[in-house]
Amino acid sequence: MRTLICVMAFVAGCASANVEARLPVIEQQVFGRLCTLESAEVVESSGIALSRLTRGVYWTHNDSGDGANLYAFDASGKDLGTYTLKGVEAVDWEDIASATINGKPYLFVGDIGDNNRIRQSVIVYRIPEPSTAAGSIQVTEFEKFVLRYPDGEHDCEALLVTPEGNVQLVTKSRDGESGVYFSDLKHGESTLRRLGTLRLDGSTPLMRMATAGDMNANGTRVVIRTYLAALLYEGSPDDWFTKRPAAIPVPFEGQSEAICFDFDFRRVITTSEGSPCQVNWTLIPERK
Repeated sequence: MRTLICVMAFVAGCASANVEARLPVIEQQVFGRLCTLESAEVVESSGIALSRLTRGVYWTHNDSGDGANLYAFDASGKDLGTYTLKGVEAVDWEDIASATINGKPYLFVGDIGDNNRIRQSVIVYRIPEPSTAAGSIQVTEFEKFVLRYPDGEHDCEALLVTPEGNVQLVTKSRDGESGVYFSDLKHGESTLRRLGTLRLDGSTPLMRMATAGDMNANGTRVVIRTYLAALLYEGSPDDWFTKRPAAIPVPFEGQSEAICFDFDFRRVITTSEGSPCQVNWTLIPERK
């Protein structure tokens, strides 16, 4: 979704203060720039995931308008290759996640965006994580899962993966009422199951729309990104969305639609649309 950056910048300061006033804020936050991507192909980063295969490597992709391309880079921003899913049309890729399932690392890509709410189904791709190498690489080994909502069409930009390899989709809504949906990815085509509702508070829609998300490897923490904030939830994969979140004061990035936990779960990594792509980190001190 392309939102006017000037409007977002106008409300960023007061909106961020509003979030922090409403929610408990984790003290002594530290954030900064991780890197600038070397690849000029990443112009609308819409998702980010850490590698489960190689420490220090990350994956991202563009929003709608690009092909079915994944871009690998390291913590210095070095381009580690472009990986194209062979024969796949990328309708509206909105998020990416990674997980290790039965000892094997996977990437999960969500073709789940639906701004106009007209798609009768969305798609999640599960890809054995490839080893990185420079250049353009064709990816032929992957699985495609066609998912339908049980209650009509929804826009969605947040994809979570549980430690068991199940998928959760968190929908995007201007009123802050996001549905949380579940799939075990056991069938090529299936209907999602609604787990519950995630309520995002805020004085402006930019604070209430879920634009990205991630679950840590042991399923005890979830982070949700909005255009103006990041929210940390602690719980289990079954109930995290019922918990009261803590606001993480991340830097203002413009149209931010990507977030993931880093190798150290106390740190989250974020990107934003724009070129050259900037990658930031935020340290989350443990609660005392």
